[in-house]
Amino acid sequence: MSSWSAEAGIPEIEVGLLTRVVRLNMLVTRVLDDLVEPHGITVSDYLVLALMRRGRSSPVELCAILGRTTGGMSLTIERLVAAGWVSRRPDPRDRRRIIVELTDVGRAKAEAVNQALHDWEAALGLTPEAQARIEADLAAVTDVVAGVPARR
Repeated sequence: MSSWSAEAGIPEIEVGLLTRVVRLNMLVTRVLDDLVEPHGITVSDYLVLALMRRGRSSPVELCAILGRTTGGMSLTIERLVAAGWVSRRPDPRDRRRIIVELTDVGRAKAEAVNQALHDWEAALGLTPEAQARIEADLAAVTDVVAGVPARR
C-alpha cells in the first residue's frame, strides 16, 4: 500500500493506527516547518500568534490550549516581544496577571502564515466532499487518541 512502511522494514500487516499517526505527524511537521520558515517564524511561535489573533490574551490560557508549561510560554512570549510581534502589559483588573496582545506587525505575521496554510490546503485540489470526509476522519482519530491515556 505505501512504500514508507516497506522502506522502514515494517510489513504492511503490522502498520497500526499509532504508526500511521506518527507518519502523519512527521509529514505535517515537515509541511508546517516549510510553510512558516519563509516568514521567519517557528510553528510553535505561530500557534501562539494564531491564538492571540483569535482573541486569547492570557499566558495561562495559551498554556492550557497548547499544552505548554508556564515557563516555556514565558520564554516564547519573551521571544515574541523581542521580535516586536507581541506587547505585554499588566491586567487592569488584576495587577498580578499580564495580558499579551499582538502588535500590528505580529498580526500581519500571523495572517501571512495563516494565508500560506490556506493556500497549501487549496493546492491539494480536494473536492469539498473529500475534504469534509478527511476532516471528519481526522477529528475522529484525534478524539480517539486524546481520550486514551498512554500506558506506562
